[in-house]
Amino acid sequence: MAIRQRVSLYFVQDDRLLLIYRWKNGRSFHVLPGGGVEPGETLLEAALREAKEETNFEIELGPLLWQREPDAINEEFAYLVKDYTGDLKLGGPEAANQSPTNIYRLEWVPLSNIEQMDVWPGPVHVDVLRNAM
Repeated sequence: MAIRQRVSLYFVQDDRLLLIYRWKNGRSFHVLPGGGVEPGETLLEAALREAKEETNFEIELGPLLWQREPDAINEEFAYLVKDYTGDLKLGGPEAANQSPTNIYRLEWVPLSNIEQMDVWPGPVHVDVLRNAM
């Protein structure tokens, strides 16, 4: 099985991080905006597409914050979003797959709360994130 490349997008505003709250199969957790790189797509193209699909934002990508070494299925590339425009709105497969047992909701979460939360992919390196801003 090939390892899938994934981009994670770090939107920070007023000392808060944009996350997607999830409720699935009776479990609540948060995920970072982002997703898998499609065949023939660059990391930048995947980041722009995922940002538009999941947040409705047009983005200017900032620096690579870190690259997480591949595990059994994913290799993650975490980017700071330098700038963004648009009205925050969930879209793409996440909006289409909403149901009472499969919930997606965009939330701004204080950075001070992040390390105590179940965030995927994790861990979120708040110190690295703060230094990059």
